[in-house]
Amino acid sequence: MEQLPRNFVPDTHALLLDGKAVAQRIRGQLKTRVEALRQRGVVPCLTVMLVGDDPASHTYVRTKAKACESVGIRSVVRHYPATVSQAELESQIDAWNNDPTVHGVLIQHPVPSPLDEAALLRRLSPRKDVDGITPSSLGALLTGEPAFGACTPLGIITLLDAYEIPIQGKHAVVIGRSVILGKPMALMLLNRNATVTICHSRTRDLPALTRQADILVAAVGKPEFITGEMIKPGAVVIDAGYNRVAGRTGDVGDVDFPSAARVAAAITPVPGGVGPMTVATLLQNTVQAAEQV
Repeated sequence: MEQLPRNFVPDTHALLLDGKAVAQRIRGQLKTRVEALRQRGVVPCLTVMLVGDDPASHTYVRTKAKACESVGIRSVVRHYPATVSQAELESQIDAWNNDPTVHGVLIQHPVPSPLDEAALLRRLSPRKDVDGITPSSLGALLTGEPAFGACTPLGIITLLDAYEIPIQGKHAVVIGRSVILGKPMALMLLNRNATVTICHSRTRDLPALTRQADILVAAVGKPEFITGEMIKPGAVVIDAGYNRVAGRTGDVGDVDFPSAARVAAAITPVPGGVGPMTVATLLQNTVQAAEQV
């Protein structure tokens, strides 16, 4: 197996957790699995429901479609205007649920109001929920039943495993409680026998808690909010944030990288850390869904 790079942040002792490199390795493995499926006459297929004209959503969907193509997954995008009816979207989900040539379905968030995104997710079959965010999939995570894991937190777990970073017995602090990231992240860490603290916008004395973390996952949605002073020396820092800052080129994370890297033992960059792992996990879940047919 290809050895992962052991790069360190310049002028620090922090190991750079290279999500891009790990994702490339996963994609290489997926190409082999997809070829085996094609030899059986099965072409893995991911369908995407895209509603409205949110520029970020369109960018994400193009990125995912290109990633699918890179490993041999067929990608079909259905773009609907924001004026589409709830009934038409639900009818399309029903059709995909019953189509044996469709293995995964992604409902691109956000679905604009007054459409009911939650109702669409409830309608989607858990067998095809490769994004891992329907109530059924999240409930299975809670009870320990088989289901596809939410892509970003599962990608983070995969990244930690790739660098052989222990989780069991560690104190993990997750900043953020969203349904697609913070909550499933906490459950996945708990299922791996970490002791987990969840923090959020109303948490009192946040730095006192973050400084206790052996593993710190930042998903707060505030640019460079977590600084080195808030981090325990030797901690593993996972930056799951992507923020645009006026006057600056490119996205920045929720962690102030320079100050955090001087304290942490390991840290993810933005970009190139969590983002590529999210996409790789979506591809992996889609291939797994096709293999289960």
